Amino acid sequence: MGRETTLTAEALERAITDAGPAGVSPEDLEQHYSDASRSTLNRRLRELCATGRVRAIGKGRNTRYASAAPFRVRAIGKGRNTRYASAAPFPVEDVVRYFETDWQERPAVGFREEQLLTVPSIAPEKAGRLHKLNARSRPLDKKFLADFLIDFSWASSVLEGSTYSAIDTQALIEYGQRNPDKPVEDALLILNHKNAIEYLWDHRDLSVETLCRLQSFLTDRHGIAEAMESDHFLPDGQRGVPREYEEVRLGRSAYNPPFRPGTGYVSKALGQIVGTARTLDPIATAFYLMTRIPYLQAFANGNKRTSRLAANLPLLKAGMLPISFVDFVKADYITGLSAFYELGDIQIIERAFIQGYVRSIVRGSELPASVRVGGFRMDEVVQDLVKYVQSGRLPGNPGAAVFLAA
Repeated sequence: MGRETTLTAEALERAITDAGPAGVSPEDLEQHYSDASRSTLNRRLRELCATGRVRAIGKGRNTRYASAAPFRVRAIGKGRNTRYASAAPFPVEDVVRYFETDWQERPAVGFREEQLLTVPSIAPEKAGRLHKLNARSRPLDKKFLADFLIDFSWASSVLEGSTYSAIDTQALIEYGQRNPDKPVEDALLILNHKNAIEYLWDHRDLSVETLCRLQSFLTDRHGIAEAMESDHFLPDGQRGVPREYEEVRLGRSAYNPPFRPGTGYVSKALGQIVGTARTLDPIATAFYLMTRIPYLQAFANGNKRTSRLAANLPLLKAGMLPISFVDFVKADYITGLSAFYELGDIQIIERAFIQGYVRSIVRGSELPASVRVGGFRMDEVVQDLVKYVQSGRLPGNPGAAVFLAA
């Protein structure tokens, strides 16, 4: 930030906007405008905050100022001719820094309907490279399903806070043996995933009805007493239907989902999401469903679980490997969704999606025995393939190159 000598409201707002979502401190602004007194700077800041164009983040000495319109979607044209496009993304480090501020001190962010559009989305060239990596896919048969049931049920439940291990999950799904030292609700979470996956496997057409059935399976209490007070499950009347009179609050987030009781808005918006998703290629559809369903908070509970399963509908329909969410970086997943909710920024969630799907592809591919026993290192292969997807640069690792030589 170079020095300026004219402290106008427009120049100050521009400097604050340029600082990114993490904002800028009054001390930095004071250095930026060397000829302005601190009292003048404070007055300008109060004026901008009063107009709603700038907002304060944090409190006391930790207060910073950021643009009140940081979203990465911009409107082009007016009226019926309005179109939306992605704005230039913030530096990732600025996005990460923004979330270092406690959620209670970040400004409240309301629902924005334009966030349901197809922008921002995973870049087409990256989606195309992910598609290419599917060339060595295992047959999507009953044997694959048996493995996928364990992997997805375990990984998705871990993202919900489950204490079950992969071994616990396998014992429960294959042998019906619950770990007696762990909560009953954790076992129920696994079994609900199993039921939902089995339904998904036989019903691969994307529709509102399919999404509702998946959500119903995922939030079933089964009449079990221990499930009644759990945050993971719902009473029967709220399962399998878009929410109408249920207001939802997201834990540790400044984002407030839409709440318009008696209007049918959420149900209509879910239909809009499905209709939009059907116009996209399989990988773009997967990413779109994974981000937009939880953004809308289409259901009273189970939105992220439903979105993770829904992401696999277009992939399986196209004969592509599904995403197991095994080894998804939980911090990136949570921060990435929050960045989309609060800033309209997808960089972190896109990174988590690409890395997670690459790992699922490597796990779900058939490789020659000579590759498997010839020093194949999963982490190195995944790292090289992720770099390929992100940049287009061909991998030098022989184990990674196999995926492009099919």
